[in-house]
Amino acid sequence: MTERIGIIGAMESEVATLIPALEDHKEQTIGIVVYHVGKLNGREVVVARSGVGKVNAAMTAAEMIRTFGAKAIVNTGVAGALEETLDPEDAVIATDLVQHDYDTTPFDPPGFVSGVGRIKIPADPKISAAAAQAARELGMRVLEGTIASGDQFISDGKKKEWIRKTFGAFACEMEGAAIAHVCFLYGVRCGVIRTISDRADGKADVDFPSFAEHAAALNAEIVRRVLPQI
Repeated sequence: MTERIGIIGAMESEVATLIPALEDHKEQTIGIVVYHVGKLNGREVVVARSGVGKVNAAMTAAEMIRTFGAKAIVNTGVAGALEETLDPEDAVIATDLVQHDYDTTPFDPPGFVSGVGRIKIPADPKISAAAAQAARELGMRVLEGTIASGDQFISDGKKKEWIRKTFGAFACEMEGAAIAHVCFLYGVRCGVIRTISDRADGKADVDFPSFAEHAAALNAEIVRRVLPQI
């Protein structure tokens, strides 16, 4: 039996093109999350919409590992740009992830995760490399680096600049680092693949609805192409 891969998106649009493509599709509801089990591009997968935020994402990742036996988890979705050169529908592939709102200062540096003993949690290099290649094949501009997560929609220029400077992050969102945190604790491989939907600035609330759906669909296509290589 091949290893099962978990795929998590926070919003419906982030998994909307993946679920209908499943072969041998079965569903199981645990709590408020529906887990879709089947085959996608020849791989055994479990796909779920976690809901927005770190707790929802972490809970879904843990369930995929413990109940469905996922040996790798890929987080798909959209993100706000922190790097000024990024435009909507560019791709950011995580090499590592940080929780920008994890704050036990003045005892520790910003983002230091107690119990894990580090600020940045690494993504699986094989998944990241495959994702970067897939995005380039789709004609997307790709940056590989740190993605920052927190339970905040970033639309303030000062906050954006603080996250960028403090962590050297290229993009921000609300789930990826929590999923990476869970995977790190369980010893499961993790990849976080994001397409830019807005610039995380004062216009983010306007840009997000305009670009989010198409950006999410692009990102899901990257995930589909990555699956055979994981």
